[in-house]
Amino acid sequence: MDTLSRVKIMLVGSLLMFHVVQGAPDTSITCRGCNGGTYSSENPYANTVAYVLTDMATAAPNHANYNYYTMSPYPTTAAYGRATCNSALSHSDCSICVKAAKACILANCPNSPGVNMVFEDCSMRYESYSFTG
Repeated sequence: MDTLSRVKIMLVGSLLMFHVVQGAPDTSITCRGCNGGTYSSENPYANTVAYVLTDMATAAPNHANYNYYTMSPYPTTAAYGRATCNSALSHSDCSICVKAAKACILANCPNSPGVNMVFEDCSMRYESYSFTG
């Protein structure tokens, strides 16, 4: 085998070994769950949810393995959240995806006490109780 063929094989092997998702993240909804009931925008829980959603959208792309848990700092109206991204996504694509999940939550589940929004490449969930998974 000549040197050029070896270089080509090594190059293709390297590209396959370090494959990273290219292009925009897939924000197709695979699951959407809005808890029944609503809270008013004057309710202190509204600030709690706003904090958790913003925290998840900002921190998840910077967190190890794109798996981020958070809790609001307001103990009387606590909210808990988790945001995840496909580990093959780049930092910027994870950021795009979780921001899209946040926007989808606000548009499709306004003032819901809990939401689970799952896209192909990321997910975001918040509840008024502690949860894992």
